[in-house]
Amino acid sequence: MRKAGTTRDIRCYLCGHRLTVSARAMSTTCPGCHKAIKIEDVIVKTYIPVVDLQTCGRIKITKRGRVAARRIQSGDGIDCDGIMEGAVETDGDVHFGPKSSWKGTSLLSRSIEIAAGAKLIGIVTVPWHRPEPVEKKKKTARTTTRTTTTTTTTRKTAAKKKTTIKKIAAKKTATKRKVAKKTTTTTTTTKKKKKKKTRK
Repeated sequence: MRKAGTTRDIRCYLCGHRLTVSARAMSTTCPGCHKAIKIEDVIVKTYIPVVDLQTCGRIKITKRGRVAARRIQSGDGIDCDGIMEGAVETDGDVHFGPKSSWKGTSLLSRSIEIAAGAKLIGIVTVPWHRPEPVEKKKKTARTTTRTTTTTTTTRKTAAKKKTTIKKIAAKKTATKRKVAKKTTTTTTTTKKKKKKKTRK
């Protein structure tokens, strides 16, 4: 039985992101992959042919239950007393009853318990732990490199602006000097002309 509490820690069966949800929640949206995920426990009492049987809770297959799926994913584990067909992947443990059977390509779980009389056909990998997601780390690294490149480009542009301002200021001073020289030459020539007129 599940322990009573206000919240529970789960892990997304699609991307592996860890999150905390309400204990009464039936489904939610994963903040890691932004996809809808199922949280409630699943009890199979009859034959269910599905493409994917997925939940963050626990899957229980009764003696008369049968699941035929491409992929069976569970967060808390699987209790199988009936027939299960498909690739199994769970972060918890798997229990097989005495008259249960499983057939699939692979079975990945943290631990497994097989009763006498159970039949298993496929590759079993125990213990298995889901790898941690690494997409967020890559994104942060990319953002930091982008910020550094933008800072370097802004510095370069600021340096270019400074050099252009200096050049413009130098040109202005040069033009002022030229104008001053022209005015001095004109004043000297006019003085010389006046002196010549006075001598006459």
